[in-house]
Amino acid sequence: MNDMKKLIFNKPALQWEEAMPLGNGYLGAMVFGQTQKELICMNEDSLYSGGPIERGNPNTLDHLDEMRTLLLDGKVEEAQKKAPNYFYATTPHPRHYQPLGQVWMEFHHQNVQDYQKVLDLKNSIGSIQYRYNNVEYQRECFISYPNQVFVYKIKASQNQQLNFDLYLTRRDIRPGRSESYVDDIHIEKDYLYLSGYNGNQKNGISYTMATTVQLKDGCLKKYGSRLVIENATEAIVYVVGRTSYRSHNPFQWCQKQLDKTLLKSYRNLKQDHIRDYQNYFDQLELTLGDHKNENMMSIPERLQKMKEGQIDLDLIETYFHFGRYLLISSSREGSLAANLQGIWNGEFEPPWGSRYTININIQMNYWLAEKTGLSRLHLPLMQLQKIMLPRGQKIAKEMYGCRGTCAHHNTDIWGDCAPADYYVPSTLWPMGSLWLSLHIFEHYQYTHNQEFILEYFPILKENALFFLDYMFKDANGFYATGPSVSPENAYMTQDGQAATVCLSPSMDIQLLREFFTSYLQLLKELNRHDLEAEINEYLEKLPPIQIGKYGQIMEWHEDYDEIEIGHRHISQLFALYPGRHIQYSETPELIEAAYQTLQRRLSHGGGHTGWSCAWIIHFFARLHKGEEAFDTLLKLLKNSTLDNLFDNHPPFQIDGNFGGSNAILEMLIQDYENKVYVLPALSREMPEGILKGLRLKSGAVLNMSWKDCQVSNIEIIATRPLTIDLLIQDKTVSISLQVNEKFQYEAMC
Repeated sequence: MNDMKKLIFNKPALQWEEAMPLGNGYLGAMVFGQTQKELICMNEDSLYSGGPIERGNPNTLDHLDEMRTLLLDGKVEEAQKKAPNYFYATTPHPRHYQPLGQVWMEFHHQNVQDYQKVLDLKNSIGSIQYRYNNVEYQRECFISYPNQVFVYKIKASQNQQLNFDLYLTRRDIRPGRSESYVDDIHIEKDYLYLSGYNGNQKNGISYTMATTVQLKDGCLKKYGSRLVIENATEAIVYVVGRTSYRSHNPFQWCQKQLDKTLLKSYRNLKQDHIRDYQNYFDQLELTLGDHKNENMMSIPERLQKMKEGQIDLDLIETYFHFGRYLLISSSREGSLAANLQGIWNGEFEPPWGSRYTININIQMNYWLAEKTGLSRLHLPLMQLQKIMLPRGQKIAKEMYGCRGTCAHHNTDIWGDCAPADYYVPSTLWPMGSLWLSLHIFEHYQYTHNQEFILEYFPILKENALFFLDYMFKDANGFYATGPSVSPENAYMTQDGQAATVCLSPSMDIQLLREFFTSYLQLLKELNRHDLEAEINEYLEKLPPIQIGKYGQIMEWHEDYDEIEIGHRHISQLFALYPGRHIQYSETPELIEAAYQTLQRRLSHGGGHTGWSCAWIIHFFARLHKGEEAFDTLLKLLKNSTLDNLFDNHPPFQIDGNFGGSNAILEMLIQDYENKVYVLPALSREMPEGILKGLRLKSGAVLNMSWKDCQVSNIEIIATRPLTIDLLIQDKTVSISLQVNEKFQYEAMC
């Protein structure tokens, strides 16, 4: 029986997007598995292009009222023309993420036989095996969180048959490029170091990568900047990396880390790694089907079969677990939050800077964290908001004349909150910090960690303060936002011109309704009253969700036509997911309008990017459209998945992986805290399965199984007192439990 938690490949990677990802939150590696010249592309999560920069526009505040007046008077074209001068930052971009470097091992093994490369998701271990000249070679690699080291073991089946050169580079490896981004490479004793500096001397970031090797038999020689291994039977390569973001002296840190690593046996390093990793991975189990079919095809072969029309539930299950694997590998306690590419980036000028795009993408990275028992992996996203807070307060005050904090659609490891890019459809959107803050509510909702909420409540309050100052009343007496945009989309004005600048786009208002509702609920739970009266007033006077001429949820405050009807952002459906104010049993008229919105988008080519396709699966699931959700899941795998299972935007962007995994769970369980839907969007193509370890917002763990598309049994174990309604397909069961009490449901035969 094939293990659904293994990714099998029949050949080495020829390009970065085919390589095997490993990570521990801090350190990432893309392992090619080459036999002639092995390449491992390394990342360190804090290696950015430079230090913090101040980019706020000092003239915005002087023209804020002017812009609002133009929009209120319907002078959209004039507002559109003036927006760049008034709102663009002094420089267009925050800092961007860069590679740490490359590890090369030259084996000169050509025309090998019986090659196989495997990524074991259960243990977070990569392996490569093959035969060359009648010798079997086995390699095994992992990145340890407890020991903060990349470990790569190579073993020959015959004594003293292992020979290779080991060296480091830091350069652009794309074809036709050879530029180097390193200051120094040298050997001290048996350690090989690569060091450099990004940015200017007053405001930059220094880094070091270091490697060494332990041998069984054979000898180690040193030539220039190469370690040469001759006549060994076994070799273990260790790689560490550090920047000045965390350590005053990265070079010294790497030296000491290698010293400590060499004191431990390979067996202990591996055991420590597996034990630590499985503490997270084993929190949840999902099985789809009975796995009766033996399937040892490679991942690329299985993806091709799906493109040809075969439904591979085993691959869907593997894809789900791969999403969890990626989150554990790219977001750990103490690490930085997972960025647009998680922790893996092979380019020095990556798409969108491989930083934090916060108008959906980074939020999607963490949709599956709490419910899958990975709550502590959510914390780096909270820490990012702490870093952003003082920068956001400065932008709020200087650009908008407001108290509190705000951010636009991009940030970096320094917490940059100024408008990003010189592109009006995305730049003029001050809602980024507010959306991120919803994750604070979510973490508390699942954990009820009092220490956590006391620590992070000030961030919630600062976000509230900003919008209490920033919003203003429109002609209808509603509180309005603006100038703003509906993220990255454009509309057609009455005289046929394209425009993006507007007041109160639907997503702004939906975000505020979600935030204000959550804030008031939290005040009640904490018995606090900070800003309570003001928030209540603003909540009552937010404009309602409106239905337009096509029966759709309106994206803007006027019923404009979109320039690109099939646009990838479907921002007006935030209230459907991840929001909660469009609900299947509570708002039937809005549910129908949401469905019409989707149909209109998709009939004009929508869902063509990986993350957008993943978001659409959530929408169909929330609409209880199981077959359409499943068809879109197949589309995600067929059209937007690379041969190593990475999401393809295109190019690679990791949000689609996380979103795709979470969407599968939304088809099975939908949790509104006091109301839980069981199998609300189950497709007939997923007739049976087992789910264990799902966390509920009310404070419980849910286990269940289903067969023939019907619930077989449900077990709910309370972790705190709870009362919920369980909607089990066509029936409702109300349950109340105390801590450690269990609820059992068995279907009638």
